[in-house]
Amino acid sequence: MQNYKTQLKKGLLVWIALLFIDISNAQVFSVDTLMRNGERNNRVNLVYLSDGYTAAEITNYIGNATAINNALFLQTPFAQYKNFFNVYAIKVPSAQSGAVHPGTASDESSSGGQPVANPTIYFNSTFDYFSIHRLLVPQNAGLVYSVLASNLPDFDQAFIIVNSPYYGGSGGNFATSSVHSSAAEIAIHEIGHSFANLADEYWAGDFYAAERHNMTQNTNPATVRWANWYGLNNIGIYAHGSSGTAAVWFRPHQQCKMRYLGYPFCSVCIERFIDKVHLITNMADNYSPSSSSFVLSNYNPVNFSVAHIQTIPSTISINWYLNGSSTPFASGVDNVSIPYANWIVGNNTVRAELIDNTTLSKLYLPAIGYIENINWAVNNPVALPVKLLSFAGNVNARNQGNLYWQIESVDDLQKFELEKSKDGIVFNKIASLYKNGSTKSFSFTDDDLLNPESYYRLKIFNTNQSYFYSGIVLLKNALEKFDYKVYQQPGSHQYRLCCNINVAQPVKMVISDASGRQLVKKDFGNVNAQLNERIDLSKYPSGTYFMQLFIGTGQYSIKLIAN
Repeated sequence: MQNYKTQLKKGLLVWIALLFIDISNAQVFSVDTLMRNGERNNRVNLVYLSDGYTAAEITNYIGNATAINNALFLQTPFAQYKNFFNVYAIKVPSAQSGAVHPGTASDESSSGGQPVANPTIYFNSTFDYFSIHRLLVPQNAGLVYSVLASNLPDFDQAFIIVNSPYYGGSGGNFATSSVHSSAAEIAIHEIGHSFANLADEYWAGDFYAAERHNMTQNTNPATVRWANWYGLNNIGIYAHGSSGTAAVWFRPHQQCKMRYLGYPFCSVCIERFIDKVHLITNMADNYSPSSSSFVLSNYNPVNFSVAHIQTIPSTISINWYLNGSSTPFASGVDNVSIPYANWIVGNNTVRAELIDNTTLSKLYLPAIGYIENINWAVNNPVALPVKLLSFAGNVNARNQGNLYWQIESVDDLQKFELEKSKDGIVFNKIASLYKNGSTKSFSFTDDDLLNPESYYRLKIFNTNQSYFYSGIVLLKNALEKFDYKVYQQPGSHQYRLCCNINVAQPVKMVISDASGRQLVKKDFGNVNAQLNERIDLSKYPSGTYFMQLFIGTGQYSIKLIAN
């Protein structure tokens, strides 16, 4: 089953192919695979193309592309997300060697004595573009698109390597770099423009000033684009200059690769790269069962599994949920097995929740990570055992669980054991009921419903000690209609706890540090309606704290990061 990201990617590629099909008869060239980590429809496909290399120099091009690529995937976050990428090199020969250099730039004195040149090269890459000497741009963009469409149409980012030893590059639709001694650093900087739409963090001129992920006119730390990072890792709000237009535009860092070569990317730029990777790819490569909807045909356990792309080191985990439960029945595993006894008769749902909780991004706040869900609909049509005619339940006005069932005959019945579970997987006995004369109808009232729901099943014993299980009855606690949120004032140790509860329940709160030492304890008594509580951790050092919220019989954990 195709995901929407794959469909979007293919739709875009068809559009590109149609757009440029008539303007060139692009050839099919040899393509080398520099790095392959999965199928192209679920990877970021980075494609290098050569310009200004003769057929005899193509081997040099592959060496240049490999060197740039090796340097790229040593950089954060490319090193951590390497497995999300495939990399290819299209070997495009030119009639002549080098790059175009008209010698007409307004800053031509910075060319280092580079001679004027006009070689015949495939994409006609030129220095002096827009009258800036080091701005190296492939002039025949349509031909670039045509070569990509003919050779590797499912590309996500193209990069032109130009066979010139002089300093130059650009970051438009295609990132471009010469093979100057700083080529790898130039290339990685330009990828920031082309792939992540990042701005230069040096002042490139009034023409280039615009709101970007790493450029803004907003000077408010609470609302600036990078507010989640403000005050961390030297992220601040720094003016591009002291006068003119530069004085009213701001960058997040003073020593980012988008300003100076040789430095790492700042946290704001790293976050943007990660977000772009997640926009293009899915964490899950494939899953089983492959059908998202199926009907049970036997009593065997059903196996579910998800194969996902691995970050380096791993930051991706999976939670498994059954029938809409808010509590996972398994966590941190890629496969689970659900026995037949855990299925409700009728419609069931299974959900695998993949979470990338990388600390290199804060874009997903206040959630716990980049989240992706895989859902299965499972129908259990198998009838209840013949002697059990019905098994049902409801929640009464006092928030008690009423369970009732009926059997066809008591002839071979010894007893019932009523079992209860919080997740529909692990059950525990809560009551035993024995045959009472010829009575065929039975009932039980549970005074202690779990939050947010309780699962029940019957274990039915025959007189010969054999037994079988009923289907499962799910009762939702009245408290399922409640919500809570914790808000943090950016860059501070101030929090606000907000709860909405529709049934009066006792509410308590405990905040502990990472060692388990309790720092704050509050008993709010019975809460019915809203709770709005200010929490001040300013007297405690920066770090990670844990809030435990007790609502009725339920317990909920929230991680607080005090910066």
